[in-house]
Amino acid sequence: MPNFLLDPGVAIYAALAVALVVWLGIFAFLWRLDQQARELRRRLDQPPRAEASAPRATLEVRNPHPNARAVTNDE
Repeated sequence: MPNFLLDPGVAIYAALAVALVVWLGIFAFLWRLDQQARELRRRLDQPPRAEASAPRATLEVRNPHPNARAVTNDE
C-alpha cells in the first residue's frame, strides 16, 4: 500500500483533486476580495453623515511650580 499514489490510475485523480482545491481556493479568495471591494465602494459612495463634535481635551495643572507656565497651541 505505500505505492498507492504512484499508481497511474490513482495519481491522475490525486493531481486533479489538488488542482481542483487550488482553483477553489483562488475562486474563494477572489470572491471575498470582490465582496470587500463592493463594501468599500458602498461606504465611499455614501454621503458623509453629520457626526457630533468630539469633546476637546483640557489640561489641568496640578501642583504648579511657581515658575512654571502652561504652553498651549490655542490662540
